[in-house]
Amino acid sequence: MSCYKKKSAALFFYIALIAFVTSSCTLHKMVRLAKKQEIIVQPTPLVANGQQVEFELKVSMPPNIIKDGYRYKMDVYYEYGEQQREQIGAINFEFGEFLYENGWPTITRQFSFPYAPKKNKGKLFVQGMAIEKETEDVKYSDAKQIATGLITTPLLIVRNNEILFIPDSYANEADKPALLTFYFEENNARLRSHLGSNLSVLDQYIMDNVATQAVTITASQSPDETKEMAQKRLEAMESYYRAKLDALNYNNKKVTIKTLPLKSTWEQLVTKIKASALPKAVIQEVATIASSNLSDQEKDAALQKTQANEYLQLYVYPALRFAEVTINYSRDKKSDYELYLLAKKISDEKAPADALTEQELQHAATLTPLLAEKKQIYEAAIKTTNKWPAYHNLGKVYVEMARKEYRIKARQALLAKAIHNLTFAGFRNPTAPVYYSLASAYHVRGDKLEALQYYDYAIKLGGNPEELKRIFADKAALEIEIGQFDDAIESLKYSGNGYQTQMNLGLSYLLKENYEGAQEFYNRALELQPNDALANYSLAVIAARTKNEPMLTTHLRQSMRADNSFTLKAIEDMEFDAYRAEQAYKDAFKL
Repeated sequence: MSCYKKKSAALFFYIALIAFVTSSCTLHKMVRLAKKQEIIVQPTPLVANGQQVEFELKVSMPPNIIKDGYRYKMDVYYEYGEQQREQIGAINFEFGEFLYENGWPTITRQFSFPYAPKKNKGKLFVQGMAIEKETEDVKYSDAKQIATGLITTPLLIVRNNEILFIPDSYANEADKPALLTFYFEENNARLRSHLGSNLSVLDQYIMDNVATQAVTITASQSPDETKEMAQKRLEAMESYYRAKLDALNYNNKKVTIKTLPLKSTWEQLVTKIKASALPKAVIQEVATIASSNLSDQEKDAALQKTQANEYLQLYVYPALRFAEVTINYSRDKKSDYELYLLAKKISDEKAPADALTEQELQHAATLTPLLAEKKQIYEAAIKTTNKWPAYHNLGKVYVEMARKEYRIKARQALLAKAIHNLTFAGFRNPTAPVYYSLASAYHVRGDKLEALQYYDYAIKLGGNPEELKRIFADKAALEIEIGQFDDAIESLKYSGNGYQTQMNLGLSYLLKENYEGAQEFYNRALELQPNDALANYSLAVIAARTKNEPMLTTHLRQSMRADNSFTLKAIEDMEFDAYRAEQAYKDAFKL
């Protein structure tokens, strides 16, 4: 090798060495600088809420941490159990990612991770790393614990979320007419073919292979709409039916169409308000105005001044803007044994899809206790008829399958299928019970905002008082989960005075730190269900927070006596950490 080549190689090695040393030194300085970081976690300790643990992380770094060609990254993770580590997210201190606060680069981020009981005693960590962008050399900082354990008190919630099968009425109602309801926008008679429409279902009825059909159409409007709106809706509905009949009536069945006189707006309003969850005095005030001799405009103006006005605008008026189509025809009935065998053949694709009607398939599904068989029959019913009860009941089956599934991903996938089918049921039959089922499926899956939206839809559509109480009660449970305690208390005004209402009022007040009010509601719950474990445990939490040791001993002991699973909960619950060495806490375990 020439002297020149030797000098060039030596120079290259020297430059590389200098670059390596410089890079290593810079990374080391960045890690050392990062020790001055300021980290705020809210809430502390972390709080489990619903199926998630949600928290906010605010991190500020010294200004010199920002360098060209380098970046500082911080991993956020949670450790629990036998060295199990769950990666939650990361924070990157790069331009565009942070804001300056008092001269320091600052990032505030929202994080969450799925809750599970085994995570109750875990720890939240951050670990930083300085990275050279070009070479990807990394220097790690020491991991730093920033929070310990989980408060699980918000989980002391009472929920129902019971999705019911559509009642099987085949034996008694196989020959009764079908009823489809169509809702309209305010001051509009245009039929909607998008979400929430029953038009595709109506088309299926128009195509039904029967000898005769007797069709009845009626329509309605809300008090704040123009007088002719109901008539326009009636005409639009009849026009649609006749046009589709001309296009789809392939078997030349005999069809008669009758339009009934328009339904009285005020009579319907009184019916719906009496079925609402409003206080009796408010209901009476609305009924008196609606039944008075005032003009329509005067009645509407008077209603706007009542306490019920917001409820009317949100939940009653939209449900009055509708048209109804009743389709009446009859078919021959088959025996249960014949129905079950035919349904199995249809689901196995060994018999034609139209061998049974939708009602027959629905009834056949009730003849088997197996969820897998029910699923197959309801799927066949959907393929055969595309009508809402099959979609609803298939959604119910998927929810039940999900509740038996312990694998999280599989469970979420089943719930997604449930939501898919319940959504289609809602499109075809937009009623309070159906949308309550959809809201419940979203709620069980942990999709909180979607669940809240459909609880609202269900309430707006109206229903009988017991249905509305169930909806308001579970809506309130969800509002507690998302931290909207005042909204929950408002919803619970309409949910009746049952156990679930008292328990969730108690929890709302507890989480608002109104311990006296919370104690009152939990005691009411105990009047309804004496020795209830959850009510006693919740009162023990209040006792711990208010430093009432005799109350802590009494209610903690009673909760464990009623349900042994609360023993382990009491041992792990951070609410009692301050009392572990106290005699009052130890005495509670002397069962």
